[in-house]
Amino acid sequence: MTELGSRAVETPLGRVVLVASDEGLTKLQYSDGRVDDNGVGRSHLNAGEAWLSAYFEADSTAESATIAANQPTLDLSNLSEFASDVSLALVREVPFGEVFSYLELAIAAHRLGASRAVGRVMANNPWTLLVPCHRVVRSDGFIGNYSALNGSETKRWLLSHEGRKFDSAGCLIR
Repeated sequence: MTELGSRAVETPLGRVVLVASDEGLTKLQYSDGRVDDNGVGRSHLNAGEAWLSAYFEADSTAESATIAANQPTLDLSNLSEFASDVSLALVREVPFGEVFSYLELAIAAHRLGASRAVGRVMANNPWTLLVPCHRVVRSDGFIGNYSALNGSETKRWLLSHEGRKFDSAGCLIR
């Protein structure tokens, strides 16, 4: 079994726990769980904490290049090949302030026809914010589900933080 270290970070949306191996971050989730900053993965925990700080301090898409350039290393060893492909495509293709539909993400991951499976990967994303599943929306412009914190309310907050606007029906203005 791989040894893991962890650390809690307070954010505007609540407490986030980062978990790391020596290979990279294995998890970044909203949680009240225990932490063990035992030295394992310390450089990855430091990188994750710095990234979170930059993300929540950003107030425009102009700062997104800095956020993307400082993306912490992810330990993908617990994911299937499909989930890894989808997660990495999302990180690579959808920067701060942008959105993709489930279909667009399936295409970017070279998994045409797998939109529903992409949705399942997003629902089980171990790196909330880092693998920005909140940026994946329905094709009709509505934001869709979000499994973290207060669900769609949190997703709307994150998209608004990134500069996205909504019409009176709650649909994203693209």
